[in-house]
Order: sequence, then C-alpha cells, then structure tokens
Amino acid sequence: MKQITIVIIIFWTMLLQAQAARLNSSLYEEQVPVSSQTPEEQAKAVKTAFQKVLLKIIGSRRILTQAPLNAMLKDASKLVQQFRYDVLEENNSASILWVRFDPKGVQQLLQQYSLPTWGQDRPTLLLWIAVKEDKKRYLLDASTLSPIIQTLKSEAEARGIFIIFPLWDLEDQARLSFSDIWGNFPEPILAASSRYPATVQIAGRILHQKANDWQVRWALYGANKVREWSTRGEFAQALRNGIDEAVDVIRDHVAPITDNSSLISVKISITNVASFTDYARLLTYLNSLSRVKSVRPVQLSRAEAVFKLKLQGDVKSLIDSILFGRVLAQVEEGNIIKTDSASKLNYRLLP
Repeated sequence: MKQITIVIIIFWTMLLQAQAARLNSSLYEEQVPVSSQTPEEQAKAVKTAFQKVLLKIIGSRRILTQAPLNAMLKDASKLVQQFRYDVLEENNSASILWVRFDPKGVQQLLQQYSLPTWGQDRPTLLLWIAVKEDKKRYLLDASTLSPIIQTLKSEAEARGIFIIFPLWDLEDQARLSFSDIWGNFPEPILAASSRYPATVQIAGRILHQKANDWQVRWALYGANKVREWSTRGEFAQALRNGIDEAVDVIRDHVAPITDNSSLISVKISITNVASFTDYARLLTYLNSLSRVKSVRPVQLSRAEAVFKLKLQGDVKSLIDSILFGRVLAQVEEGNIIKTDSASKLNYRLLP
C-alpha cells in the first residue's frame, strides 16, 4: 500500500508541474465571449481581455483599481500578439475570442506607469474543502467532479494561480477528518498537507442552507502566518470572492507594494547545486522573483553557488517570496548574515 501511495504521489506531482508550467505560459492569454465578430465587438473584447491579463500580471485588485486603467486600455490592441475565434456551437453566432498579448510590451507598459508586477514563481495552493449542504456533509478530493471545484479552479486560473485538492486516500484519512477541517484545527491540517507539493494551505468550510445563500469560512496557512476571512452570497460569488481574497493576501505578502524605487544589493549562497541543470534552474528561479531586478553570479563551486541580487524593496520581501516557493529551503534559523557590503542569505536547493 505504501509503494502504491508513493507512485500515486510521484505521478500526481509530475502532473502538477506540467499544469503549473501551462498556467505560467497563459499569464498573458485570455478569452472573452463575444456575440459577433465585428470590429467594434472585437475591440471591446480585446480591452476586456487585456484588463484580465493586467490583473494576473499585477496580482492585486487594489492596485489595479488605482491604476490609470482607461489610458492603459487604449494600448490594448497594439499589444495583441495573436488572436482567434472559437465557435461555441454550430450554427450559432456566439464565439469565444482568445487573445495573447506581447509579454515584453505589457511589461514595458507597466513600467511606463510605474506599476508593479508579480513574477511567474507563484505558490501552489492546496485546498481542504468541507461542505455541509442540507443534511449532507462531505469532503472534496482531487477526483471529484464538482461544480465547487470547477468554480474554484476557474477563478484561480483567472488570477494566475494554480490550486490542487487532496487525494483523500487512506493516508489522508488517517491524518485528517471532516471535523478537523470544519473546526479549523491547524496541526492536523498542516500535518496532512506535508506530503503535497504546495506551500500554501487553505481550509474552506462551506455551509449551504438556503437556495442562493452560501456561507464560506476560509483559513490560509503559509509562510508561518495564518489569515482568516469569510465570504457569503450566491454560489459562484461566495467561492470566487474567497479565492480572490486568498490571492490578494498572498500577493501582498510575497511582493508588497511600496513606493521605494531604490535598489539594494543582497548576496545569496545556495548549496546542493550538483549539476548544470540545477544551476540553470536556480538562475531561472531567481530571475523570476518579483522584487529581483538583476542576478549576477559571484561564485560557483561544488560546495555552493553565490549570486549577487539587485533587489527593489527590502530583504524581508525576498525572504517571504522564497518561503512561499518550493525551490529553496533555509539552511539555518535567522538566515540573514550581515556583512559590510550587504546582507547574505543562506539556502539549499530542493530536488
């Protein structure tokens, strides 16, 4: 049984990595329903798609509402890299307009308006969902074909985040119960989460008693912090608002918005870099972090790889961002070693 479980987890992890890569590649893509293929309808749909892409790239609803959105949307058509129409049904004029925007152009536009971006290294969310509906109560697992899961995944993808659900196999059942999730007991939730490739865990408790009244209590665990909130409303609204709040919390914690435009230097020492493939993966990862503006190799040996980073913001933001990821692990408590020239961080590369 143990060997079977290991095989399942390995396969499931590989699938997760492939899906996460697909999600990263779709950050600059969106699709919008249209009633016709006229130039006027297309121009309107392109602006709608671009606004959705901006939300994914910026990562914060609050920042997007404060941005000069009307001025930015005027450039939407200029940044279209590819587009196509997908017909919803035969003999039906309704279609879906799929649009991909130029990543470099979008980044330049955000820089022009001094707006922050959220890098591609985004944490995966593991959702433990317990549901009380009428007189029934049940848990959602990865194999469940549920409108709840479909709605949560759809909203997460719209925010540029990947979410997963537990297997609820014998190992999960031995560690965690419905009551543990409904009572929001952190110890069993975190213990059961340790086998999954996710650094953020969310417990969702859904109560449905009336036709259009869904109540959800949420608890987010990640980076040694806990955040709780509630949403309520009709089915899709209550679920989507919960995901939106989770993404906003994570985004603001990983890459908080500051007015500090100055750059600081920080050295980062990383062990367990055993091959050129490890080195390339590490370099790609460091460049993907939101606050990192440049990465310069300083030393490469069998013992460690040392890089000098140019960082916008403070060192704590960088540490928090790494803590939410699954690429590096801290070598020692405290982690920061002060030097004459800059702070030095110590990590090891995870497999």
